[in-house]
Amino acid sequence: MDEKKLSERLAEVRARSSARSTSLYDALVKKLIDSGAMDGALMEGATFPDFQLASADGRFVRRADVLAHGPAVVSFYRGAWCPYCSAELNALAQITQPVQAVGANLVAITPEAGGIALRTKVDRGFAFEILCDLDNVLAAECGLVFPVPDDVRKAYLENKLDLALMYGNDAWMLPTPATYVVQRDGVIAKAYVNPDFRFRLEPAEILAALAALR
Repeated sequence: MDEKKLSERLAEVRARSSARSTSLYDALVKKLIDSGAMDGALMEGATFPDFQLASADGRFVRRADVLAHGPAVVSFYRGAWCPYCSAELNALAQITQPVQAVGANLVAITPEAGGIALRTKVDRGFAFEILCDLDNVLAAECGLVFPVPDDVRKAYLENKLDLALMYGNDAWMLPTPATYVVQRDGVIAKAYVNPDFRFRLEPAEILAALAALR
């Protein structure tokens, strides 16, 4: 097992980023913060929205299913194409068993369409559920969605990242990655929403939040 913390892995990804990418993301994060784009995001004490989403393997999963036997960890990610999300998914895979051992559930949610989520799950051998939030409907209910600026869109397309193809729509909207620890009654016990999507919640903090519910 890789003993590095997620924060260390993310720091490595940031260090590998080109100067142009870093500059574009710095400007985007500043814009998100200055505009208060995430000010309406759901936080602790709010009720996580009811939902019915398709799983990576084509089953319909409801909030009631996710919370049927205990609390849940719900993590929104942009897609496997994002190196920060990729690192986070691998970190979540490492705590799947400890999460399940305390009677909790773990699900990751992505707007990717066209079987991408299934390929991600199968290729990496993930034991946790991946749900497909097509058109970012649930992410929008959680207050996490923002439009991709033109300069970032141009850079993505130059790097063969066409979100219109990956997401199955031409809206060019992205969810801000967020992690929620949700009690069995649907109330959010812990929320991590950071406009700077290059940072994520450390898995140890997820486990601590679950332990606090026992």
